[in-house]
Amino acid sequence: MRKIILMVLFLIISGMANFAIGQHDSARMVGRVINSENKKPIEGASIIILGDNSQAKSDSDGEFALKANHGDSVLVSHIGYHSETVLYKSGTSRLTIMLVPLANVLDEVMVSSGYQQLRPNEMTGAFQVLDKKTLDQQVGTNILDRLNNVTPGFRKGTFEFKPNRNEKLNISIRGLSTIEASKDPLVVLDGFIYEGDIDNIDPNSIASVTVLKDAAATSIWGARAGNGVIVMTSINAANKSQKTTVNISHTITTKRITDYNRLYQPANLDYILAEQELFNAGYYDGKIEQSPYLALTPTAEVFLARRRGLISAQDSADRISRLLVMDGKKAYSDAFLRNPLLQQSFASISGASNVIRYNFGVGNTVDLSENKAKDNKINLYLNNSFHWKDKFELNLNVNFLTQRQRSGAPAFDLFKYGGKYVPFFEFINAAGDALPFNTAYRGNYLNEFYGDKLLDWNYYPLHDYEQDRTTTRKNELYSIVQAKYNIMPYLTATVSYQYQLQRNTMERIAQADSYYTRNMVNMFSNIDPQSGLVTYPIPIGGIYDLNNADISSYTWRGQLNFNRSFGPHQINGILGAEIREVLSKGASNTSYGYSADPIRTKVVDYANFYPTLPAGGYAAIQGNLSLMKSLNRFVANYANMAYLFKQKYGLSASVRKDGANVFGVNTNDKFNPFWSVGASWQMGKEKFVDWKAIDVLQLRATYGYSGNIDPSRTPLPVAETTSGRYTNYPAFVISTLNDPSLRWEKVRTLNLGLQFGLFKSRITGSVDYYVKKSTDLYGNSLIDYTVFGKANTTVKNNASIKSQGAELNLSAEAIRMPSFSWRPAVLLSLNKNKVLEYYTTQFGLINLVGNGTTTMPIVGRPLNSIAAFNWGGLDQNGDPQGFLDGELSTDYQKIRNSTVGEIKDNQTIVYVGSAVPQLFGNLINTFSYRNFELSFNLSFKADYYFSRQATTSGNFYMYGKAYADYEKRWQAAGDENYTQVPRVKYPIDANRDAFYQGSKVNVLKGDHARLEYVNLSWRNLWQLGSKKLNTRLFLNASNLGLIWKSNKEDVDPDFSGRLTPNPTYSLGLNVNF
Repeated sequence: MRKIILMVLFLIISGMANFAIGQHDSARMVGRVINSENKKPIEGASIIILGDNSQAKSDSDGEFALKANHGDSVLVSHIGYHSETVLYKSGTSRLTIMLVPLANVLDEVMVSSGYQQLRPNEMTGAFQVLDKKTLDQQVGTNILDRLNNVTPGFRKGTFEFKPNRNEKLNISIRGLSTIEASKDPLVVLDGFIYEGDIDNIDPNSIASVTVLKDAAATSIWGARAGNGVIVMTSINAANKSQKTTVNISHTITTKRITDYNRLYQPANLDYILAEQELFNAGYYDGKIEQSPYLALTPTAEVFLARRRGLISAQDSADRISRLLVMDGKKAYSDAFLRNPLLQQSFASISGASNVIRYNFGVGNTVDLSENKAKDNKINLYLNNSFHWKDKFELNLNVNFLTQRQRSGAPAFDLFKYGGKYVPFFEFINAAGDALPFNTAYRGNYLNEFYGDKLLDWNYYPLHDYEQDRTTTRKNELYSIVQAKYNIMPYLTATVSYQYQLQRNTMERIAQADSYYTRNMVNMFSNIDPQSGLVTYPIPIGGIYDLNNADISSYTWRGQLNFNRSFGPHQINGILGAEIREVLSKGASNTSYGYSADPIRTKVVDYANFYPTLPAGGYAAIQGNLSLMKSLNRFVANYANMAYLFKQKYGLSASVRKDGANVFGVNTNDKFNPFWSVGASWQMGKEKFVDWKAIDVLQLRATYGYSGNIDPSRTPLPVAETTSGRYTNYPAFVISTLNDPSLRWEKVRTLNLGLQFGLFKSRITGSVDYYVKKSTDLYGNSLIDYTVFGKANTTVKNNASIKSQGAELNLSAEAIRMPSFSWRPAVLLSLNKNKVLEYYTTQFGLINLVGNGTTTMPIVGRPLNSIAAFNWGGLDQNGDPQGFLDGELSTDYQKIRNSTVGEIKDNQTIVYVGSAVPQLFGNLINTFSYRNFELSFNLSFKADYYFSRQATTSGNFYMYGKAYADYEKRWQAAGDENYTQVPRVKYPIDANRDAFYQGSKVNVLKGDHARLEYVNLSWRNLWQLGSKKLNTRLFLNASNLGLIWKSNKEDVDPDFSGRLTPNPTYSLGLNVNF
């Protein structure tokens, strides 16, 4: 709140200063507007006094005259030119304002491949450059989230996602290029591969991002570029002529507390009646008789107590009546949630002299989540450049991160009784005392059974999380040293060294009073049946878990850079070699009997087995020291060349040879490089294209190969350490067979593109069409299981897929007036893939029944697809019907068995379509009025299907899960004529449930549109003495929800059965002086 007040006071003081300045007498401002290239006058340029209604137009000689006050900001603009803002100072006799042609501004945008900087007219490949203004349209803390919705071909996944070995980012560029290997695009930071957590990067420190898409753009990165490359460039050291500049920004973001009422649940009465039905049918009898210590729902406890005569009928009715009015969702929100708050601050200073150029920055992110967790992150940046006689240059980039995360309250979906959710629970009584919640065991039963011999076995969630904290500390160093020597004006040599170290320490301290500790101590306690004495193999005290995970990498790179123009010829090329090593290692262990003051732990026996309570049986104490280490080494030689003739005809070529310890000698010894070729034609510069409407018209074509790997593969067998089944001694188990012939996956790409600018660049854009074929993909192949008994498959290069698509990036200046403009932009992406080869007969359409979240390779189908059982409606008993041998049937097991091995549609099962959008895009509109700018982004997704979550008997009775279709369920004879939702019945038929969930009636079109974000900003240029102060105040709202959907079931296609993200609201201020 204090920061908000200071921000408002700053604006008020600034406004007062502006008012005071405005009290000066107005003067006559005269000047001339000219073209920066040919110095010719520009007629019709708009000259506007910002914050005033005064405006003028330049005449045929570029001349203008206008009344202005000292310190006024003057905006000069013209269609086809880059706008300029200047400050007017009283006493200035005449202004000369030069506007840069917009087409040339575009040419000056540099494209970074990571290895070299190229101008767009030197590029033949497909790429997208996002400047800082575009990145700042969104305010998330993850830099990749800011690429979503503003980059054609870039898609963020919306399935429930958990990072894994081969997919950590949940994004794709032009769809999937692999089945079993890494699915993530390659991330490059300041020219080198970034191996750390992407959340470590402060978005405020990034000046631009280049997304490389086709082979000509990505093949220079070789065997890890098959999924595309994202090249991030940090804010660099100042230019030679730049004065000392200070940048300060601060953003505050908040959102509503999660409303769990948006998650459907039946009424409390429905749950109670279902529980009564189950109890009377004997559903709980097995648990009560055989495992009486396991948790029961509150209703089952009431029914059990009544059956045993422990309470009267009236007591039972009173308790049930109380459950009827309980609101577990409200109880959770009241006990554990708070208003979340995110603050992002960033400050930097940059400057330059003839010898030294520098940029130093610091960022701080504080995230207070709604469940009382806290994340505090500090980023430090140093970019220095030393120059000596225009011959030698030494660059030093250092990024340092320190972060501390502390866990908060437990998540809502953890509150279940023995794995079953019911809506009636609470955490605090009328007196303010914490109430127990029996998630695993019946705490009261265990306390009564074991008396006072053991620790209290109840779980008290209200304050337990305060006794059981997990703290994660992360430190990262990312540094680059580069020496550059100018051998000749057109030839330079560089030697670069990059080093990265990310160190994660996760520390869990469960105090002696925490449930986790009490449960562990009790579970291993040994009660002497004769004396009643208790021994504690796990000593009384706290439990301390420590996990360390380090990842370090270094790269040595030597490179020659050639850039020369002679006559109509221009050549820009590189030749280089690099070696790279990535080391990952970790260690974890658990200590018992922990005390913080004085700090100490106690020794336990990890080797022997002990009897356990309350279930009986034997188990070993977990937590002995565990170690992990992996080492990957890569070497590469590479070259890239771009040739331009008469600034019209371009050629490009690249080649790269990789080697790695991931593969054996058979692969590394083969010269099988990744390569690409490309050509471009600036057709708009030809004499026969003498159309005034055309400013830029460039044709592009590229063809080549990039690659992909799974870094976990090795040329040697992989053994895992474990404990012997019978001895508990250390043992090795071979988990992966070796294959010295295993090789890189290859991605072959053909790309055809058109770049255009029309009507003095009032309309600009690009169109690309591409075809990708991925070969030598990793896939499971059958082997003789008698040779290797752990599995009957191993990984071979035996699969291939094909994808094709198109992209449109179109922007325009629909309205350009002196004080108002409208700039619409359209992004459109089309991507379709299908499996060409996969050498296994184990998969058929039956494997596609589900939600399509799992990559399932079936020849002729997309990798993420949905198939469904044909739907025959409900019968007179409310049971779902399918088709078997052309007839309606409720024999669900036979229906399923009849589809095994089927890969073509039939009367029983059909292929429905892709589970991921094959057509998607955005409509972005930006309106400017004087100092204000309003923009909003609409996204759409189309040509895909999703399987909505449906209520099944098993999910409802066993787990308490139900969805909105529960309200439409069959309840009485004749309902089959009005509803498609089966009755919920007991006993549970798992085959019936699986048929209904996987039937076509639950597969819906996913086409929809949503409002992604709205931005409103105000800019102003202030004159404070001799200093110019640029300010930008902005408001941002994001995650604003659906505005249209094709399905009529009121289901969000991206979040079926889940909570949609909460809208977020941000207020920010940027200051530059």
